[in-house]
Amino acid sequence: MSTRGIEIHNGELVFPEGMPPELHLGTEASPLTQLEAAQVVISAVINAIALGGNVEAGIFKVIASASLTGDLKGLRAGVTVNDGVTVTPSGAALNAVFGAQINVSILGTGIVTGRVEGLRIEMSSALGSETQSAFEGIFISNYNLGTQQPNGYYFIRMQENGTYTVHYAFYIRPGVGGIDYLAFLHGVHPAWNVVGTPSVETGWIKLLVGGIDRWLKLYSTAP
Repeated sequence: MSTRGIEIHNGELVFPEGMPPELHLGTEASPLTQLEAAQVVISAVINAIALGGNVEAGIFKVIASASLTGDLKGLRAGVTVNDGVTVTPSGAALNAVFGAQINVSILGTGIVTGRVEGLRIEMSSALGSETQSAFEGIFISNYNLGTQQPNGYYFIRMQENGTYTVHYAFYIRPGVGGIDYLAFLHGVHPAWNVVGTPSVETGWIKLLVGGIDRWLKLYSTAP
């Protein structure tokens, strides 16, 4: 094993050959202590100027090159509020805890000639590969036992605060294999059912439209 420690060459951090490439900045069992207000542990901000090419502030990737038993995670982020601790929003908005936050801004007379996307998820599988469980682009799995404010719990909230007209709330484009169902509404709840109440058809979906209760009729056969 090399006897050299971590080296810095031309602004690059180098792990010598044979040295375990590990960089620890605290752990869950022994976290770093905050030493100043608004402290940032790791910051990577790049000023992209007219040099061309793609600019990426950070890349986190795992490549499995051997069969293994375990989970692979390219990136993991989280926030924990410890027992007995109160966190209060610092601004006017009621935002105090974010598991992850993504901001995209176009300022002044800035122009983007392509798509603008806050988050892109790309999943692929090569011909001959196999997935033996669910293949899901996004999976939101919550587990809440604490006190909730009335009517304040949503799986997904979408809100436009500017002057744009939203053309589609969802844009769904299946591939050549098509799509079997628009949605899987699991179980029986106040929002949907498979029996005829409150209509005489075989089921309904309940919506809140403009603050008023409305129902979409469901049919056992196409009307």
